Order: sequence, then structure tokens, then C-alpha cells
Amino acid sequence: MKSLFALSMLSLSGSAMAAEYRQITLADGRTLPAEISSITATEMVLNTPQGTVVVSPNDLRDMTPMSAEEYAQIPPWQVLVLPFAGGDNLEDDSEFAHLFSLRVLESIPAVSPLTVSALPESIVKTTKSALKVCGTDLQCATRHGQDAGADVVVMGRTTPSATGNTLTLGAVFVDAPDARKRVQVNYENKLIDKRKEMTDSLYATLFLVPPADAKIPTLVIPSEPAKVARKPSGEPDLARLAWTPLPGITAYKQNDMAGFASAMGMVAVGTTASVYMAGHATYAAPQMVAMTALSTYGLTVFVNHLFLKP
Repeated sequence: MKSLFALSMLSLSGSAMAAEYRQITLADGRTLPAEISSITATEMVLNTPQGTVVVSPNDLRDMTPMSAEEYAQIPPWQVLVLPFAGGDNLEDDSEFAHLFSLRVLESIPAVSPLTVSALPESIVKTTKSALKVCGTDLQCATRHGQDAGADVVVMGRTTPSATGNTLTLGAVFVDAPDARKRVQVNYENKLIDKRKEMTDSLYATLFLVPPADAKIPTLVIPSEPAKVARKPSGEPDLARLAWTPLPGITAYKQNDMAGFASAMGMVAVGTTASVYMAGHATYAAPQMVAMTALSTYGLTVFVNHLFLKP
């Protein structure tokens, strides 16, 4: 039956099919909207929103027409990139591979990559927690990836090998778990030197043919954070001194004698006014003393902050 179906496809004219869109179902369960580019006895070349896909005619299971409008409205793949695992001091390589993979996926048309931490709040915490520890477990990735609304889940792991280290990249289509692929990238020194191989491998895990002009992202490795200049141990912390109940202390420590004199005068005038107002209020003697002290301290702190220089 499969051979007869493939032969019927071969009987169709390539030129007649070129401008027509089809919804194609494959043996591994994938359903691809595509424009058929060419058909031979051994392969069928499909132009999909994400790029070129090559399949065997024997893997065809169904093909239905699509209008150009329907094809144009196909949403992009939601590709969930799980945290990459790294062992034996290869955590830095795993982190680099994870960031690089996101950049590559961003450059592929009709692909919308996202991380577990970027999932919407509507996704329950238990699903997010499970996805963070899936590693390269396909069953975990498909089960929880479906709950997260992903079309494809991408995984990665760095491990030591006999000749150096190995980065394993993999992907699985959530609604078609049989559509999965893993590709290994072997490296001896720096993983960053294998960016071309990593780019091609990510295309391969998605069953895409890397275009001749595929973008190879360049990641800027962050330099060591700049050290924050610290004040000499003998230099006073003016922000803390501003809370000291000494009028003008901040101005004095900054050698601002005019500001120091002004601060003293402002606090003296303010204190006199507060004593006068408290004396005319219906306070008992202890209450009047407390209110005057509080008013004086508050005014002192205010003036000390006023004379702080940036």
C-alpha cells in the first residue's frame, strides 16, 4: 500500500505541484504544511515555513491540499529549550551550548524558541519544575512539554569522552514522539570553535536541511565584572553620618564651613520655633520636652541630608 501511494505521488508532475501547498503526514507522526519542490524515486524535497525538509516517498502516509491562505496562517513552532546538563566540570560548556542553541533557533524562520523560565504564568509550577530536571529524558520532555504547549522540545548534554568531550543535542516533536533525533558534536578544546557543527546539528535535530547561508551566531563572552571602587577605610560614610544628631556634621566632614554654619543656624532657628509652639500647646512638661527633642532631631537629620554632596 505504501509503495502504491509513493508511486502515485511520483506520477504527479513536479512542475504542477511546485506552486501548490499540501498538508503532509509522515510515518513518524509528523504533519507538515509544505510546498513540494521535487520528487524522485528516493526522496521528496519539501519547502516548509521553517525551511527545507527531505523525506523518503515511502514515509508518506497522507497528503491533502492546502490553500495559500491556510499555509500563510500556520503558526510558528513553539520550541522549548530545556536546561542543558553538564558533568565532570563541563557546566560552562553546557551553559554556552544552551545560549548558542537559543540564538540558532531564533535565526530559523517560523521558529519561536523559549526557555522554561520564560514560560507563561498560566503553566503550573509543577510542570516547570519537572521540565527543569528532565535532562535528556524523552518521556519526561514529551509529557511535560505537551503540558507547556510546546511543539518541539530541544535537549542537550555535555559529557567527557575517550578523545575529549561530547555535546549531544536532541529534539523530539511533542505530538509525534517517534519523530526524534540526536546528534553528537565531539570537541577537544573549546566548544566555541564548533559553532558551525553545532548550528548544523540543531537543524538536523529538527529534520531541517541547513541552508547554505545559515547564520552562525557569534556570542560575546562576558568579561570579568568591573570591580566596584571601595572607599578607603578611614573615609567616613556620610550617608550614615547624616543620621547623627549633630547639626551640620555632613557639611563639616566635606570641609564646607559655610554649609556647616548655615546648618547650625537653620537648626537653631527651627528648634526655637518648635519650643515656642510646644510651649503654647496643651502639653505637660515631660511631653513638651519629648516633642521638642523629636522636632530638633528630625530637623537635624533633614539638614544633614540637605548638605550631602553627590
